Amino acid sequence: MGFPHRRIRVTRRLLHLPLAFAGLSPSTATAASAQSIEDWLGVSRVGEFAWSVDGAHIFYTSNDDESGTRAIFRVRSDGSGRERLGWPPPGVRPEPAQSLRVSPSGEELIFVSARYYQGFDNLWRLSASPSGGEPRPITFNDAVIETAPTLSADGRTVAYQVRTPAGPRIFLRDLAEPRAWPRLFTMGDENETSPRFSPDGGSIAFSSGGDIRVRTLEGDERRVVVDPAIGGGNGGFVWSPDGTRLAFTNSRSGWAQVAVVKIETGEVTPITWEERGHGDISWSPDGGWLSFTRSDESGFSNQVVVAPSDGAQPPREITRGRGMRAQPRFSPDGAELAWIEQADTRTADIWKTSWNDGMWGEAPVQVTHSMGRMDSTQLSEAEEVYYPGPDNLPVPTLLYRPRDFDASRRYPVIVRLHGHPGQWNHSFEMMRQYWVQRGFVVVAPNPRGSRGFGQGFHDLHIADYGGVEFQDVMNVIPFLEALGYVDMSRKATWGGSGGGYMSLVIATEAPDAFEAQVIRAPVSDWRLLANDRFAASGRHWTAGRTPRRERSEFGGSYEEIPEEYDRRSPVHFVEAVEVPQLLLQGLRDAAVPPRQSQVWAERMRDAGKGDLLTYVEYPDEDHSLRRYKATVRDILERMDAFLTRHLRLREEVSP
Repeated sequence: MGFPHRRIRVTRRLLHLPLAFAGLSPSTATAASAQSIEDWLGVSRVGEFAWSVDGAHIFYTSNDDESGTRAIFRVRSDGSGRERLGWPPPGVRPEPAQSLRVSPSGEELIFVSARYYQGFDNLWRLSASPSGGEPRPITFNDAVIETAPTLSADGRTVAYQVRTPAGPRIFLRDLAEPRAWPRLFTMGDENETSPRFSPDGGSIAFSSGGDIRVRTLEGDERRVVVDPAIGGGNGGFVWSPDGTRLAFTNSRSGWAQVAVVKIETGEVTPITWEERGHGDISWSPDGGWLSFTRSDESGFSNQVVVAPSDGAQPPREITRGRGMRAQPRFSPDGAELAWIEQADTRTADIWKTSWNDGMWGEAPVQVTHSMGRMDSTQLSEAEEVYYPGPDNLPVPTLLYRPRDFDASRRYPVIVRLHGHPGQWNHSFEMMRQYWVQRGFVVVAPNPRGSRGFGQGFHDLHIADYGGVEFQDVMNVIPFLEALGYVDMSRKATWGGSGGGYMSLVIATEAPDAFEAQVIRAPVSDWRLLANDRFAASGRHWTAGRTPRRERSEFGGSYEEIPEEYDRRSPVHFVEAVEVPQLLLQGLRDAAVPPRQSQVWAERMRDAGKGDLLTYVEYPDEDHSLRRYKATVRDILERMDAFLTRHLRLREEVSP
């Protein structure tokens, strides 16, 4: 069930094999591949959560529904009594929910959702009771982005961020008056984002050009609470329960550090100072403790930590082991601490532990269970490896092997390319595990420009997007050859968004390097994207981030350096392509406009390369192509047929 209703243009005939039989030869098939596709599609994930006011329940978002679209659920804090809230009636398209907030009274939920295009959100309200009916709109301007809601202490006013022609600004809306118009709260020249109501509801903290400012609702007072000398990269701020302090992160060291600032004096107390990234701060109800996440030394994992808010003691870890944690939150009475956790073999779920003034209780317990019928012990944990880039810089990489791995065999390989500026880490990706257990080796490199390894590693690609990353990615080939168990005649890339762009760069710069490519939502023409993203006033308009984004990618705008944009646009070099491609595009994609894929398909056809390209459009899908389970199923089936054909997966390959 779902609403993909795909419109398909296929320029090369596919070998349509039943999923149960298509695929790997006996030399590469694994026991885990006996799991049905229904078992794999039964895996869901928690997106975010919030405690109820009384702590008896936890509200959360999850795609655990027949359609696969992210909805709102409620569960008792002990994990029992799960209920879905506010789902639309039959025949009405479900819309993904995010940015979940609980009203001070506990009677309502506030969240954001997009009706037309992913990311172009509006604010909605929903009863916190399962019998409370369907969501009601607070805002309904589907042509702009309205997000980041925060509620006043009395629940009457919501502040939120709006992307306007002048850049992001903060607006207020009176929830008690059905016909009240939104009113502008901030009026500065800087981009103003991330509003946070003070606990008493009298002030709002917000970000303004990298500074943290506070303004009262009654006057024009605007106070920078963090000394500009410490400025640059301030964010993630959270009010203390008594409203006298803000905890925040600052990235001036090259890593996000945690500190606390007093509102009245601007005095800053450092909480962390180490070569690790920190984030997702929350306060204990008594204001004595902070909880946040801290990356490990490798950057592939993080932990939940706690620290006294006066900085008197170093942070202490609550969690252990490889994995990624997010959103640690104290219960309203301060007796428990909950967070979202995932790992290579476990999807994102809510976990919690007991807490008592600096002491935690037994081992963490799992609140939600989203693996369905899949057994995490039968999946593969990633190995952390490093191979040298073109200048011998180590490229942080994750290597996955099937559970019944045999070094005497030769395995087909998928090189997984992440989006920009993402990161591969010890988090769960169902589709990646699917192919590992189908008998593939999967290697996931983090070329320079990736997140999670410090600002220095990220900035090594500034003004050279698609250049040095390409060299880092291509250096994975000698690394794979040296492993000895990879069949170097059966290699594929698989990447989306920025990874899709990198796929096209590989196809035009190294056309014989791989035997097949699976590509999602790539950028093919940077001039066209500059027009869609920065000049047009349509759904891809992101005027507020124009200067920074342009100079980060290539060193200037298209008007300043048009030749650089053209040189780095793969669409101008399709004549070089020799590798078969499966190209997938959602038509509701507001991150990479669909015509980036459409132009690539047209140029391939015009260049006589149409027999190499299988192009599929999903009219009701967004950038991720994961809105519906039906889409995920379709992609898996198409990938199976495509890789079976072009990587010759039915052929026996001798050890």
